Amino acid sequence: MEKQIIVKMTTIHVFMIGLVVAMGGLLTSLQTYAQSVPEKVEIDINAGGGPAWYGQPWVWALGIALFIIIIVAITRGGSKTRA
Repeated sequence: MEKQIIVKMTTIHVFMIGLVVAMGGLLTSLQTYAQSVPEKVEIDINAGGGPAWYGQPWVWALGIALFIIIIVAITRGGSKTRA
């Protein structure tokens, strides 16, 4: 026959199980509350007028052109060959 292990639950065990169940219920209710939709929130992100300087296409074109010029200057270096 198999041995059966009988675990006696002490008052501390019962208290801990009750505490874990209560914390689980609390966390579930907090998660539900956090997911609720607010009534209405209006945020105006265009408070300053037009787009910033880095949002202008000519700035990006100028930056890319300068980047290419710098890369070409670095790769060519000073390696002049005499024929």
